[in-house]
Amino acid sequence: MNEQDLPPADEHDPLIAEYVLGVLNREERAQVEAMAKQDPDVKATISAWESHFACWLDELPEASPGAQVWEAIDRQLFATSASAPRERPGLWRNPGFWRWTSAALAACLLASIMTLMQPLHPTAPAMLARLEQDDGNTLFAATVQAGGQSVLFVPTRTTAWQGHSAQAWVIAGDGKPHSLGLLPANAAAALPVPADLAAALKEGVVLAVSLEPLNGSPTGLPTGPVIAHGKISAL
Repeated sequence: MNEQDLPPADEHDPLIAEYVLGVLNREERAQVEAMAKQDPDVKATISAWESHFACWLDELPEASPGAQVWEAIDRQLFATSASAPRERPGLWRNPGFWRWTSAALAACLLASIMTLMQPLHPTAPAMLARLEQDDGNTLFAATVQAGGQSVLFVPTRTTAWQGHSAQAWVIAGDGKPHSLGLLPANAAAALPVPADLAAALKEGVVLAVSLEPLNGSPTGLPTGPVIAHGKISAL
């Protein structure tokens, strides 16, 4: 694969997300790793998805089924003759090791799904935004967190501000930009939302990023070009 074979990085977002989750086959993983070696945008997108998924994975409860569960699974799925001699191969070549590993992953996943399906407390819908450039390419993926108390901005490509800072804004119902803070280059950042703006973060509200002086806008309003913007959508 060479650079001419690589389409724009945003076309690979779903593939890269599945790579980070570990659900690709060997050939697809090799494809993503080869792309990451040649294209720094792909490498930055991998880091962005890792940061994005880390917030979700931290919310999953731990589950440790008892020993009798493993024994029942092994008896029903992998029963062998009691009279047959058992070999003791190395750990990585031992089929029993992989059976137990697969069963553990399946049981933990099932326990997590059952826990998440229990309607203990009503939850607000997830709110996301794709902040796009004028050419239609996504520059940031944003997630409204903790009931509007913060917004997580994850860059989807390599950025270089060259003597400027990127400043995030929310444009609420009054039509006026309100600053959320400065965004670091090539790193995810969760920016706190002022208390009086938390209720304004709802579907249809616009998030934007502009280029400002190194210490941010001196006027409290955008003074430089808007490099990305997008509306919040509820899932």
